[in-house]
Amino acid sequence: MGSLHGLIPFCLVLVLVLSSNHLIAKAHKNSTNQIKVEADFKIIAELAGKNAIPNADFQGLAKLALTKAISKGNAIYHRVNSLLLKTSDMYTTRSLTGCSTNYKDAVGLINKSLAALEAKNYDDAKTCITDALANSTKCEDRFEELLQRNSPFTFMKAKFGLLCLSGLKHINLLVQNERLITEGCSQTLDKELCKSTVVFFLENKGLDKCVLKKLKSCSALYLTAIEKIKESLPALDCNRYGDASTWVGAATDSAETCEGVFAGKSNTISPLTPMKIEFSKQVSISLVVIKKASRKLT
Repeated sequence: MGSLHGLIPFCLVLVLVLSSNHLIAKAHKNSTNQIKVEADFKIIAELAGKNAIPNADFQGLAKLALTKAISKGNAIYHRVNSLLLKTSDMYTTRSLTGCSTNYKDAVGLINKSLAALEAKNYDDAKTCITDALANSTKCEDRFEELLQRNSPFTFMKAKFGLLCLSGLKHINLLVQNERLITEGCSQTLDKELCKSTVVFFLENKGLDKCVLKKLKSCSALYLTAIEKIKESLPALDCNRYGDASTWVGAATDSAETCEGVFAGKSNTISPLTPMKIEFSKQVSISLVVIKKASRKLT
């Protein structure tokens, strides 16, 4: 597995953040924004650096733990109902009936936590997991209260609890990661673009050779896009808006070619597509600004 950082991190960040925002700053003749864009580039490079933020898939790990917790909870639920069919003791029946309800509710809560996690409602996800753990504890407490002994599910409950706690742990790490990225990007010109760019690099630190080869091609293409945009800046300074518009428009061709490199014969979706879309939006905004500026001269 190769490292994405060894091939293209700076050129892609540059084209997506530095060049497009730099162009807008130039069009607005705002020197403060131009300086800010340079600072943004450094911020993103630091956030996406080797050790700045962990690149583990905390959401995926949380989902895995919670999915296993659902499986374990269902196993306990079915075990409870199986024992209910075999017992005639009043207190045991009461305890098992309560446990059946507890684990049915617990499994439902873990399912809700998965939905909340997918929707990025992390507080709701954690609350559901905590409530599920409380339900499993109620089962144990009922056996202790009515029968003065542990339930037959104590060991299964312990495994269920560990899986729930693992889910909680990884959700907390996910929240911490997102907070670090949000805080790091809080002073940039385009906060959402900054965050999506950092997340992309964190998620793609290890890629297979085929993808790396295509990314290397895209690196050259985006460098060409950078040059096109750079060539438009002197034209802007001289109020040659037609030339500036031509150069900026040409930059989009390189981005589209990169998409074609990934699509190939297998029609593979490029991992750069979300950022390319954002780049295209930035270019479109720049073209609108240039067009408006040109009208003021006529």
